[in-house]
Amino acid sequence: MDDDGIYRFGSWSSDGNIICYATNVRNGVDFDVYEHHLSETAPRLLYDGGGHLSAGRYSRDNRYLLITRDISNVNADLLLYDRSANTTTLLTEHTGDEFYSHAHFSADGMKIIALTNREREYVGVAEYDIATKQWTWLEKPEADIDLLAVAPDGSGYAFSVNDHGLSRFNYRNRTKDQLVGAYRFPEGIIRDMNFSPDGAKIGITFGSATRPFDVWTYEPRTDRLNQLTATATGGVPQTLFVAPEVIEFESFDKRKITAFFYKPAHAEGKLPVIIAIHGGPESQARPDLSGLFQYWLQRGYAIPEPNVRGSSGFGRTYLTLDNVEKRMDSVKDLEYAAKWLGKRKDIDKDKIVLYGGSYGGFMVLAGLTTYPELFAAGVDIVGISNFVSFLENTGKYRRGLREAEYGSLERDRAFLEQVSPLNHVDKIVAPLFVIQGANDPRVPQSEADQIVAAVRAKGGVVEYMLFEDEGHGLRKTENKLEAYGKLAEFLDTHVRK
Repeated sequence: MDDDGIYRFGSWSSDGNIICYATNVRNGVDFDVYEHHLSETAPRLLYDGGGHLSAGRYSRDNRYLLITRDISNVNADLLLYDRSANTTTLLTEHTGDEFYSHAHFSADGMKIIALTNREREYVGVAEYDIATKQWTWLEKPEADIDLLAVAPDGSGYAFSVNDHGLSRFNYRNRTKDQLVGAYRFPEGIIRDMNFSPDGAKIGITFGSATRPFDVWTYEPRTDRLNQLTATATGGVPQTLFVAPEVIEFESFDKRKITAFFYKPAHAEGKLPVIIAIHGGPESQARPDLSGLFQYWLQRGYAIPEPNVRGSSGFGRTYLTLDNVEKRMDSVKDLEYAAKWLGKRKDIDKDKIVLYGGSYGGFMVLAGLTTYPELFAAGVDIVGISNFVSFLENTGKYRRGLREAEYGSLERDRAFLEQVSPLNHVDKIVAPLFVIQGANDPRVPQSEADQIVAAVRAKGGVVEYMLFEDEGHGLRKTENKLEAYGKLAEFLDTHVRK
């Protein structure tokens, strides 16, 4: 990002002489796709068809370039740019929501392999034939696939199945039509994977709740798995880190909600609780190593991290259960999480805290205003307090994507006001801790300012930390140390008392 706009890198051409990227410098809203030959001084515009475009991969002969147009966080189109003819073709005409990502060309450039939930519940692997314009399914598990890597010579591909937040690695040998199923990494998550240029190895980034992300390699020819790096843990023995268990609780409509439940290793008595709510909302709680979680665990807090309705990783239907008019159904899941916790003999039901960032910050505020009797405190980090002001003030390039999830300013303004926590601030009785970055292009500072001012105006307890050198969340170590130290004091005062 610079003062003129946002630049998003796409890829290198196969010969290493050209890069492609997307940028919204034209009008601040629409992303156009460019390529830049390294021997030339100026880039060349390839496609300016409007929308939230991203540049993808080149075919091996550099004739074609893949382009993705995001319509929402769960709806996309795949386009094919022909460099020889200077034409762009839509490959995925559809109605409703369809997801396309991780698109690769076959070795001959005449087929495209991608992740999609085209006409099905879960995301799988499908192949598109450019000549016949037909899709063929390659992998259709009864769970979402979230990563795909294709061998340069087309001899195989690797994919990761999202099993309730845990990653299951698979490699398909296309020559033998042989699947190496659920290769046994320790339990955890795969964040990324790519083939080496010669196709001999797959580089994999893997981590878990008790181990930092490290680089591993898998060799398809020998079926060998190797760990290449061993990331340090800052002097903290890895044996002190706590892994979660996967639990389920039943919500208001009998739907099972899954969560990762962390409990202090040597807990005694009834524990205070911090319910950690992910953002997105089309994101997912997954068990990676969180220094903050481990810090809270050492201080004696239990931490449930639920995947409330609307979370990704559980199929198409679950993903849409919080859209627009169903917004508060996901907040109701927090009510039932608190009630489930309250029935446990090891939990102090009067010391349940809500914690979340970005959309998770909205969930915190919504929980405090809708079920004030259930929660002892709230921690809102760069959270949405009013959907109308948020949509009016967020980056112009993001508004269309967010309206698809939350509702339209033009059509749904009354509903957006109805579900905005700022308009129910009189119901907040729990102490509130707010963290905000002054340079946040996603959730502007005004969202934090107005909820803090409203709580103070009614005589409520609120502590506000505004960081002039931060954006959407905390990135700098010194700011994290300051903020989380103050947060610990806040919770000790208002919850652990």
